[in-house]
Amino acid sequence: MSFVVIIILLLLACATYRIFKTISHPAFITSFLWFCILLIYQTLDHGLYALSDKFYGVLLLWNIGFCFSSLAICYVRFPIFVNWRYERYNSAMKVLLPIFIISLIIAIYGLYIKGNYYNSDNIFRGIRESSVLAMEGEDDFQYPIYVTFAMAVVGQSVAVLISLLYVEKKKNLFVIIYACLVLLFFVMRSNKYAMAQLLLAFWAISSYNNTLSKRKLFVYLVCFLGLMLTVHLLRAGDGYEFDFVKFISVYFLAPLPAFDNVLNTYIDYISDFHGEYTLRFIIPFLQTLGFSVEGNPDPFNLYNWTYTPLPVNVYTIMFSYYVDWGYWGIIVFSILLGTFWGGIWKGMEKGYKVALVIYSSFFYMLVFQFFADFFFQYFWVTFQTILFALFLFFSKHTYKNRI
Repeated sequence: MSFVVIIILLLLACATYRIFKTISHPAFITSFLWFCILLIYQTLDHGLYALSDKFYGVLLLWNIGFCFSSLAICYVRFPIFVNWRYERYNSAMKVLLPIFIISLIIAIYGLYIKGNYYNSDNIFRGIRESSVLAMEGEDDFQYPIYVTFAMAVVGQSVAVLISLLYVEKKKNLFVIIYACLVLLFFVMRSNKYAMAQLLLAFWAISSYNNTLSKRKLFVYLVCFLGLMLTVHLLRAGDGYEFDFVKFISVYFLAPLPAFDNVLNTYIDYISDFHGEYTLRFIIPFLQTLGFSVEGNPDPFNLYNWTYTPLPVNVYTIMFSYYVDWGYWGIIVFSILLGTFWGGIWKGMEKGYKVALVIYSSFFYMLVFQFFADFFFQYFWVTFQTILFALFLFFSKHTYKNRI
């Protein structure tokens, strides 16, 4: 079964490349990513459990739904009524850039005081501890109001950086200062996947623009692994012994047997209603409307550990859809997300700069499918980024157009 699925994924990737002549299409990224992951899993001596046929079947279901929907949407013509074909961001950027620079400085200071509050010996570890406590709803640290405001602003710092460097192609002193502050902020956050968002955004744009040379690819890879390792080691405790093979196994391969365990143990993860993982972002609204819903007490799987035999609490992008609705969840959300990504890619092909900003800002979500679902797990961040990108490139001229 494993050999058949690996071959089908490779054929999907080759077919997508043959159609669009690019590696930037979401169908190629998804199928080729899973092809590489499975190939590595079958050849590397990682010490993890073997995967069952059920896992390969569900993975194939996910890839077929995602790839075919992302390909199909590229051939659909639909009307739009707003001119998004705007080559530059609007004049608001002149005001936003100084605000973002000041906000980044304040936010970096805020991370420092928070990390020091939880762990004065290792502020990076303290910042990580605070993030875990926040997901548990037990973070008792309160930022000063000006830091809270700054944190809210810098949530869109990647979209602004992409707009400056790759859309407007500005490289003056203020942009360089801003870029350095963004990098420092992401390192200070002590979050490997936030760091990956930044680096993979640059990779995505280079790939789309066909400027991804072998040398540039090597530089991206070295920077990616180097910064991921740096963040990992900075937040490690005293006496920690780094094991590179274990690091790769836990973060790149272990989610696969973890999800395989979910498929084969028949554990009911639902504690309140079907959809409590995927749609947890609507729970506050349902509660406001008077519905008696609580949601799952552990939506981030902070306590739901699986031994593969390495302990892991991440279960690939498919976990929430499967535990909420079973195989139908895999089918429906593979089509929904495939349609979204295919639509964004189509917008880029038509010259919509706002689509390029959204695609590159979210590109890490595509790459980290093997790890977890970032689109719905942090849906309000996703939604805010889309709105902010639209605001940056909104044109006042409206007309009926077809793409």
